[in-house]
Amino acid sequence: MHFNPRSIALARDVVNAEAVNGKLRVVAVESCPTRWNATLEAQPAGSAMRWICDNEMQAAAEAGQAFPDVKIELVDQTIEETGRRVVQIVALTLAELVTFRWDRIGSDLSMALEHVKGEAALKTLAPTALLDPRLLLGAPLSFVRYPLSLGLKSPLLLGILSLIVLAANQDFGAEDTALELAGSLAFAAFETIVLGRVLLVALLEERNYVLARNIRKAAFGAKPDGTIVAVLGMAHLNGVAALLESSRIV
Repeated sequence: MHFNPRSIALARDVVNAEAVNGKLRVVAVESCPTRWNATLEAQPAGSAMRWICDNEMQAAAEAGQAFPDVKIELVDQTIEETGRRVVQIVALTLAELVTFRWDRIGSDLSMALEHVKGEAALKTLAPTALLDPRLLLGAPLSFVRYPLSLGLKSPLLLGILSLIVLAANQDFGAEDTALELAGSLAFAAFETIVLGRVLLVALLEERNYVLARNIRKAAFGAKPDGTIVAVLGMAHLNGVAALLESSRIV
């Protein structure tokens, strides 16, 4: 869980343990140059904002940088490409909704959900991992840090997301007519389909392929008999692990 004290400690401890054993070659971080530079500018090491917005990505990178032979690799898709894909998928979803190509939307959502679940034969992360007491204790802090960090790096994006949340949480009054209620429910369904496809396909599934490819590339470029510590968000773990374990070509 991003910005969670438990996740931060785990990332730092694993990096330190591998480095002390002399095995660590690369710390692979789920970020791209644009996002990473924005993060370092907004919350540089040693600053108050770095402490307030403490996160597992910077914690792992800083731990790795303490060892001269360890490289830090940014393995995520560029935010520019992700932005383009979001726009394309929104446009595609709208076109397929009005042309009744709903089967394509359903197929996309189904395939993307498989990336969340992972391969049954692999030791993937179960949903019960979210019930780790240490993770739950730190969850309130995560919920504060996430929008705060997002607002620092992209105020416009935070504003757009806030408007979407406010629109989705509007109350239905007793005076609303059946027609108004039906219209509101239809809009909610439309919003769920569009945002669900964006989230599961553009922000999750497609990035899983990029993450897996770049992690493998970093592994090939590292010294033999070494290890790579990849620091990823929980939603990416199962899909990326499945791609790395079950496919030679990503």
